[in-house]
Amino acid sequence: MRHLTQIILAFLVTAFMSGSALAQVSFSDDFESYPVNDGTNMGDLGGGWLLFVNVFQNSPGCTPYLYGYGVFPAPNRNDAISNIAVGDTGNAFNVFSDYSNGDHANNNCIETNLFQERIVSGPDVGSYTYKFDTQVPGALGTDVQAFGFIKLLDPVTFQTYAFESISTETAGEKTLSIELNPADEGAILQWGFTNVASNYEASGRLYDNVSFGLTPVVPPNVPVTEGIPIPLWALLGMAGLLAFFGGSKLRSRRKA
Repeated sequence: MRHLTQIILAFLVTAFMSGSALAQVSFSDDFESYPVNDGTNMGDLGGGWLLFVNVFQNSPGCTPYLYGYGVFPAPNRNDAISNIAVGDTGNAFNVFSDYSNGDHANNNCIETNLFQERIVSGPDVGSYTYKFDTQVPGALGTDVQAFGFIKLLDPVTFQTYAFESISTETAGEKTLSIELNPADEGAILQWGFTNVASNYEASGRLYDNVSFGLTPVVPPNVPVTEGIPIPLWALLGMAGLLAFFGGSKLRSRRKA
């Protein structure tokens, strides 16, 4: 009985442990700890936010590729790429095009990427969810794109081999998912925001309540003939308690 009790309790501990405690990739940011841009250049944003800009010829076709620059820390500036602004629920991440790039005036596409980056390791295997809130300060300009994304890049060639995106043209909560497999170990994982703009068209979007982590596993309900279904974890917990107290009672009788 004692051995059975230990097995059941060990099983319960495993069942109740969150996968996020085992995974290395867990991130959240509500941007409340950053200073709001006061209209002057304020240097790097911090918080691990990075930038990379790609430039393509001939908007809106955006081909061929011309050049790129980065990876650099994301700025908290009012003239290029990003800053901290006051949104609907407090501080928010204001992401817009690199308007300091003169190729805007040459009808070239400026693809501006703001993101977090991690290297995938063995414990990171699993299903992940990327969530964030979008706020819309104004309509996007002609042929401008804005979206959230998740990427996996080859660490040698830097080629993107997995890409998920969702438009942020409209406001609201956005969600993306990705599965990290054992074969992805060593890959570069990125999640963040992108806009593609030209001719100094409007591209700004505010983002808040960003999170990236293991997708929660909801325990299934065990159906019953009457009343409210009892969750599986509750049944397991009751079984463990019964086994524990049953074993304790048996040991007490033996001692008597």
